[in-house]
Amino acid sequence: MGVIIDPLAFRKKLSDSVFEFYKPKTVHLEVVFIHGLQQGKCEDAYWKTWARDGIPENLWPRTWLPKEFPSARVLALSYDASIKRTATDGRMDLFLLGENLIQEMVDFGRIGQNGVPVVFVCHGLGGLVAKQIVISGNKPQFSQNQKVKNLLQNIDAFCFYSTPHHGSHLAKSRLYLSGGAKGPLLENFGVLDEETGRLNQEFERFKRPSWHFHVVAESHEIPEFREMVVAEASSRYANATHMTLNASYMDICKPRSEKDSSYQCLTTRLKEVLDRHVVSLPFAIESLAMESLVRFQKQEESVRGMLKEFRIVGLIGMGGSGKTTLAKVVYKSICNDFERSSYLDDVKSKGTLDEVLVTLLRQFGIKNGKTGGEAQLSDFQDSKEMYLKDLKAFVKEHKVLVVVDDVGSEENFSHLLACMDFRNGREDSRMIVTCREWQLLSKHAPLVGKYEMKLLNGSGLDFELFSHHVFKVAKSEPQRREFLQEYLSRDASGTLIGDFESVFIDIVDACAGLPLSLEVMGSCIGSYLRDCGVSSGDCLELWRGALQQFRDAEALDGAAARNERLWKSLRISYDDLGPSLQEKFLDVACFFCGSLRYDYCSLLRIWGGKASDFMDLKNLQDRCLFKVNIEDGIVTMHDQLRDMGWSIVKGDGECMSRVWTDQDVSRVLQSKESRATVGLSLGDWNKASEAIMRGKAQETSNWWEILFSKLRMDKPMQLNCPNLRLFDLHEVQGNICGSIVMEDSSSVHWICLHGVKITKVPKFVWKCIHLYALDLHGCTNLKDLSEFVGNLVQLLELNLRDCGNLRSLPESIGNLVNLSSLNLRGCTSLTSLPPSIGNLVNLLSLDFFGCWSLTCLPPSIGNLVKLTRLDLFMCKSLTSLPPSIGNLVNLSSLNLRWCSSLTSLPPSIGNLVNLSSLDLCGCGSLTSLPPSIGNLVNLSRLDLYGCESLTSLPPSVGNLVNL
Repeated sequence: MGVIIDPLAFRKKLSDSVFEFYKPKTVHLEVVFIHGLQQGKCEDAYWKTWARDGIPENLWPRTWLPKEFPSARVLALSYDASIKRTATDGRMDLFLLGENLIQEMVDFGRIGQNGVPVVFVCHGLGGLVAKQIVISGNKPQFSQNQKVKNLLQNIDAFCFYSTPHHGSHLAKSRLYLSGGAKGPLLENFGVLDEETGRLNQEFERFKRPSWHFHVVAESHEIPEFREMVVAEASSRYANATHMTLNASYMDICKPRSEKDSSYQCLTTRLKEVLDRHVVSLPFAIESLAMESLVRFQKQEESVRGMLKEFRIVGLIGMGGSGKTTLAKVVYKSICNDFERSSYLDDVKSKGTLDEVLVTLLRQFGIKNGKTGGEAQLSDFQDSKEMYLKDLKAFVKEHKVLVVVDDVGSEENFSHLLACMDFRNGREDSRMIVTCREWQLLSKHAPLVGKYEMKLLNGSGLDFELFSHHVFKVAKSEPQRREFLQEYLSRDASGTLIGDFESVFIDIVDACAGLPLSLEVMGSCIGSYLRDCGVSSGDCLELWRGALQQFRDAEALDGAAARNERLWKSLRISYDDLGPSLQEKFLDVACFFCGSLRYDYCSLLRIWGGKASDFMDLKNLQDRCLFKVNIEDGIVTMHDQLRDMGWSIVKGDGECMSRVWTDQDVSRVLQSKESRATVGLSLGDWNKASEAIMRGKAQETSNWWEILFSKLRMDKPMQLNCPNLRLFDLHEVQGNICGSIVMEDSSSVHWICLHGVKITKVPKFVWKCIHLYALDLHGCTNLKDLSEFVGNLVQLLELNLRDCGNLRSLPESIGNLVNLSSLNLRGCTSLTSLPPSIGNLVNLLSLDFFGCWSLTCLPPSIGNLVKLTRLDLFMCKSLTSLPPSIGNLVNLSSLNLRWCSSLTSLPPSIGNLVNLSSLDLCGCGSLTSLPPSIGNLVNLSRLDLYGCESLTSLPPSVGNLVNL
């Protein structure tokens, strides 16, 4: 259980509007209390509304609720709710209130950011405030705010205590009985008036089908007024559960005991929320930011218990059993207890352990001892001894947590322990390791404790998980039956319901409790239900066919055979895809889920950015064949699905469509023509070549020696793959890249030279005139992009991030009229831009983050009218913006943070009417803001912190009503 703040400080103030009553160590639920109208001062209304007799000891949201729901985070909102308008109170209307609250909720309270359900508990006007929060969150100024999107996505329920959905005669008349000026919030209490109608109509437009509503109504009159504040008819809400209590408006939210109906009603609803969330939570888990699962709670507790006894805990289980998910759940719940933590993802798939160690160094914050820069693979290999010395010293001095996901081999594990000197580190440091076989870790017992993964069969969760993916909404047995009955009624096939249910049960049994199989197979057969062109009878036959394929999987012995059986069952979903979807699945499996990972938008551009590509990606995601990280959009794939993709490709023998292993690459390089090859990665082959050249290879055949002797003599490397689409040269030696000659490059759509030490781009690249994406990220020695870049007129994405020696861009870059993303982040030597950059009229995102030598933007920047995001963070040599910046009318985010030489903003900035975020933090030389700043009516965020030379603000700032 978490810690309740002591009675003298019973709440933690997170902001002026957000207070926290209770925070558990592991959060499974967030409950937000919102008070109603107040006759007098309202500073304490956020807690006194709920506290019997108005004392903190009787504040049940912080006393009773945490005892019954120890994993629930409990918060309250505070706002100016005065019924009367004075010089200091009752001055904010509902519209401004909603925008202010939602901003503080997500920024300071981090409400809705934990991947758990959010429940609003509202008294009186508080219910209307909750509605306005939802309405405000759907306004254009928040359309790009991921935090607001997260909050709306995670809302599960509203509990309304005496909320006047249709107004209140008494609430409006009380003002006139007591006298005084009317507060603006009172306008929302009119019975069936225009403002009440607007609020209800807008909320109905934005509310989501997954939300649940509950009403608790009063039945007692207020003695002094001989009338109820909220009539029962006004408290009712369509499709909500309804309960009328023996209480007045003032007492309805102040239960006298835990058996009181008022309290029992809420706790019943919160239990329902958690029951619903048992299955829905797992699908938010995709990254280091993944949140705890209710269905993993017992396993999480067991692992945490073992970590008290063992310094290292191994999570052991077959592929697809949930090892990685459980590791992430535990990591998320305990990482804050450590000084530093590191999550090493999918270690087995990395080319070398050096890559893993570089990730560890970065996550621990260990810099290059000579340059002070972030650890890079290239300098790690040159200064390995220095880095490992610093790593061992760090582990010895700090309490650290390390998760090693899918360690792969005993050799990998032993090497990592030795490099960290973990045994001699602090006794309170901990490590979690996932692998499929205990033998990989058993050598290190008793340092390592063994935890065997538990499958879902027999728990009931297997049926719930499978149901979620088949039906999307129905999880329980009655819900499943209701869904099937409705589905079968469309073609009068109701008699088939028993057959469907029988096959459903058989498939769940065949999945044997394996979460991955349940997800993938559920999504596969569920797609048949949603295909309008498939009759009920045909759908049933497709279900039966899927079941038969499961049963036809060969019963093989041994670990490898278990993997093969799983692949055969997963392949049912792959075989059901059309050719285009199969191609994209194999692309991701072979090239985009290892060391190189791209976000959703980049993958779309790599494939051409067509509407059909978008639909294909969505289809693959809906079928759970890959997932998208909620925070950064990175596409990820389960290692068993990846391995299945590899096995499919390797099953084609010498006609493999995608080639990445050293021997297969060598075969392609030696062949006169390889028409089957659509994807080629030289990464593994390059590492093998380095080993040979350093004399570290175990075995070397004659043709290897001949091939590499040619490379050493800078002989050209002929490559004849006429159908090649994807070409990965990630961290390949520069001389190899420079020696490549392509016979036919007309089909190449993506080239990755990430991290290659080249001073200029290899010539073969400029002949790939149908290229969609060129990745030069981390080419730190690159000085010249060449005028030939202008030949790549089909290019959609150009990534020059961290090309620290790139001094300029060629004029010909203006030929790239289809470009939608240009990333120049970290190009620290870039001083200026060519005027032709204004020709990139389809550009949506332009990133100059950390380009500290950039002195100005050309006037032609104003031609980029489609631009939505311009990032100039830490462009500390930038002194001004051109007046043409005002032409960027679609710009929603302008980041000028730490532009320390910027002295002024042009008046034309007032034309950026769609701007929602303007960051001027650290602009110490900025002396004034133009009066036109007041025209930015959609601005919701303006950061002026550290603007030391700014002595006053123009009066027009008062027009920025959305701040």
